[in-house]
Amino acid sequence: MEWTISIKGKSALGDVCRQQVRIEKSDERLLDGDIGLSIDGGKKIMTALQSAVVNHEAETYALFRRVCPECHKFRPVKDYTMRRIRTVFETIEVPNPR
Repeated sequence: MEWTISIKGKSALGDVCRQQVRIEKSDERLLDGDIGLSIDGGKKIMTALQSAVVNHEAETYALFRRVCPECHKFRPVKDYTMRRIRTVFETIEVPNPR
């Protein structure tokens, strides 16, 4: 048995973010009385959701920070580094423009 869960988010700017999670369960587990999601399956879903939300929010934040407060034009990106963001479910690395 296979479950595919699709997550779709839309920002105020109209950007759409999509993420898919696939969970596989063997039919043999049903014979053992194992019905529903396991803890690992639930964690996998929440980790994918958290990753999608954090990545999209970090991209939006970086975009807003690029706007010069004086002339309202985009500042150039000199380099990208990776930034670690600790969440409840895991530590997620996102691109960090400077």
